[in-house]
Amino acid sequence: MHSLLIAMVRYLFILLLLPGPLFSAAQNTTVTLSGKVTDITSGQPLSSISVYINNTTYSTQTGKDGTFLLGNISLQTFELTFSAINYETLVMSLDTQTATQPLDIRLKQNAITLNEVVVSGVSTNGWAQYGTTFTRDFLSYSPFSKNCEIVNPQVIRFRNNKKDNILKAYATEPLKIKNKALGYELTYWLEEYEHRFLQQIVQFNGYTQFAEMQGSKKKQNLWSKNRNTAYRGSLMHFLRSVYKGTAAEEGFIVNLIKTISYKDLELYVPVSSDTIGQSLLATYIAAILKNKPDADINAQHSQMIQWLKNDYSHAPLSVSLMLGNAMHSTYFFVKDTRPGDQVFVYRFNVKDQNRIPRIQWQTAGSVIPDNKTILKIDGYESISTEQKDKLTIKLFYKQPLKVNDFVIRKGKNVYFRFDDSWQVSYTKEDTEDEYITANSLNKDNKTYQISVLSMAGREPIVLYPDGYYTGTYSLITGAYWSYEKTDKLLPLDFRPH
Repeated sequence: MHSLLIAMVRYLFILLLLPGPLFSAAQNTTVTLSGKVTDITSGQPLSSISVYINNTTYSTQTGKDGTFLLGNISLQTFELTFSAINYETLVMSLDTQTATQPLDIRLKQNAITLNEVVVSGVSTNGWAQYGTTFTRDFLSYSPFSKNCEIVNPQVIRFRNNKKDNILKAYATEPLKIKNKALGYELTYWLEEYEHRFLQQIVQFNGYTQFAEMQGSKKKQNLWSKNRNTAYRGSLMHFLRSVYKGTAAEEGFIVNLIKTISYKDLELYVPVSSDTIGQSLLATYIAAILKNKPDADINAQHSQMIQWLKNDYSHAPLSVSLMLGNAMHSTYFFVKDTRPGDQVFVYRFNVKDQNRIPRIQWQTAGSVIPDNKTILKIDGYESISTEQKDKLTIKLFYKQPLKVNDFVIRKGKNVYFRFDDSWQVSYTKEDTEDEYITANSLNKDNKTYQISVLSMAGREPIVLYPDGYYTGTYSLITGAYWSYEKTDKLLPLDFRPH
């Protein structure tokens, strides 16, 4: 399964404050930005500098005197971006509600040119060798991608590290892309592209300017239809629905995927199934808490059985044993299940219940392979004990998460963070045939659009109404969302109809 990591790199910038307003309100719904761009060394005004809000249709250029005016902006928080060939890209995160000063932007020239950077090991016939791979990675292989074109592929330079099997790409100029499926012309300032073939990971990042294409009424209607199709089930759609608290209503199901070490498998204790009797719970506890007096286990046996029979109560069961002079407590949780399911609960060896993350309290209970399935893992019998210790298993939590399980709301601000990974299923559209074929899925068993979402760090992400979120490299997408790439990329100012 390919993973796709699309992020934006931020650079240091110089901000000087001048008298006068930075933003001017227009009917209390939009704002206008103005300022001047000069060379940081010479102080000379810079003309024809691209001034745009990243990932939107808001774009302009500086005049001969270096000034710019960008109006009718209806976004709350955005990245004002300044790009030019031979200059370092400058990105400013702005909030229209708090910024009150004008901008005097000073750009720094690149210390060395791109050609000097990549001259060592660069392919002389790169596009002929790697163009198909790059196009598939960058534009995807969907029906929409067939109507997308990179107009100037000659500006792309490739470097292939055969030792590590890593392909990298750079661009001497911004990429010009025509998306005739959605009716957008894109200017993409490519910062980095990397395809790690051994890990099956594709990563690229850059800055995007959108421009509306002109066309007949028939084309406009087709573009509108296709844009709505691209939007439904997308990461943008999901994040907007999370912000509003309407993810479930809009067709998204979120499940936790937890990765554990094989050696920690005993922490996931079977409570009940169609093959394991309830009385074995005490046996499992005894096996886990080795070398403990049987009398201490038996004393709590009836309590455990009663707990199991009590309609699978979601209240925790605490089993306590004396370990030397200290009391050792293990907490057990269980959830409802359907006949035939293998049910598991998580065991927490903590003294303070408040240390247990709320999200795990809400979703305790995972379906994992039985021992026979685990023993069938390819090569399991032949690998060493050390290798077995490194073996991991993914647990799928069948009980869906609710938005309030992972979102914190403070006033108008919405924050979220999560551990492990999420499976995000969009239930209102089927997967496309091209994705099914490429991933060797069963065409007769079409299902929801299933994506995987992970966080790269542990810092909370701040969400905004338009789907914008804070944090460079904050989110890593996989499965279906890694299939939806530039072919279905929409600007942040897009609104579905």
